[in-house]
Amino acid sequence: MTTERSFPADSRRAFTLVELLVVIAIIGLLVALLLPAVNAAREAARRTQCMNHLRQIGLGWINHESAHGFLPSSGWHPKWVGDADHGFGRSQPGGWVYSTLPYIEEQALFDLSGDGDPDNISSQQKVNGARLAQSPVEVMNCPSRRPAQLFDYILPTSWDVYNANTVDAVVRQDYAANSGRETGGEQSSLSPTSYAQAKSFNFDAEKGANHSGVSFKASEVKLKQVKDGTTKTYMVGEKYLNADSYFNGRDGADNHSMYQGYDRDVNRWTGQGLLPLNDRPGYENNFIFGSAHSSGWYVVLCDASVQLMSYDLDPLIHERMGSRADGEILDAPRATAGPIR
Repeated sequence: MTTERSFPADSRRAFTLVELLVVIAIIGLLVALLLPAVNAAREAARRTQCMNHLRQIGLGWINHESAHGFLPSSGWHPKWVGDADHGFGRSQPGGWVYSTLPYIEEQALFDLSGDGDPDNISSQQKVNGARLAQSPVEVMNCPSRRPAQLFDYILPTSWDVYNANTVDAVVRQDYAANSGRETGGEQSSLSPTSYAQAKSFNFDAEKGANHSGVSFKASEVKLKQVKDGTTKTYMVGEKYLNADSYFNGRDGADNHSMYQGYDRDVNRWTGQGLLPLNDRPGYENNFIFGSAHSSGWYVVLCDASVQLMSYDLDPLIHERMGSRADGEILDAPRATAGPIR
């Protein structure tokens, strides 16, 4: 005769459907509560990395000034990229990003674009220029916005670069040099179209109010010319972008390579009405500073200190911090407790 074993009722008890759903709901609630904290921690780490990038750029500019007697020039025009055979200052067609390379441990990349012939644009020069335009440098991008990679190049042939072959993708940067209060001249025809023409070209024709900052067309600004104080004057800051156009090259101030000459892609201004903004979808402004950070935008000042500036910064203070020697000095409120040194 077989005897059936009996078990206590509690030993066979399982979760009911209701209990399972309650547990899942609790886990979901905990995840929802933790996610903002995780995202905030990640953004804080990205902000720190962005600050460090600007710190490296600022030190690179100071070292450039020590080596050559002036801060990096912004080159000639967006239809030129850097050329290693043309040195630094007003003889260099490429912009400030290119001239900074040797001073942020990128000497090999600086040398890449040369062909040994400073007087002519050879086929090898154009090949080398194209390779340069496709060479990323991590320090030039803000991790809150985008990585250092290739982005679509969609400009028409009228924007083909003089000293580089046209490619379908280029590298871009998230930082811009302070060119002063007034915009203007960055896309004008007042630029040489050949190396021969550059030898006698009058780069001073556009100067004046349009060039009150620290880097602009064919500039050679010395730190001693920053008479309003190196702690009161912008050097390089984050640039504003249409949030819909980070990757597609459709923002009018983010469509060339980062090694180009003087242009709104790599230079920004602080004049009346040119207030910094947090990146937003669907809105394009080609001339202002700004960033992807909701808390403010970072800038390295001419003493190489990095500051987080508020989007609500007084317009007059912002305008004056874009000018190196207007004699109008004001203390600027920061969005952080102090500089990164």
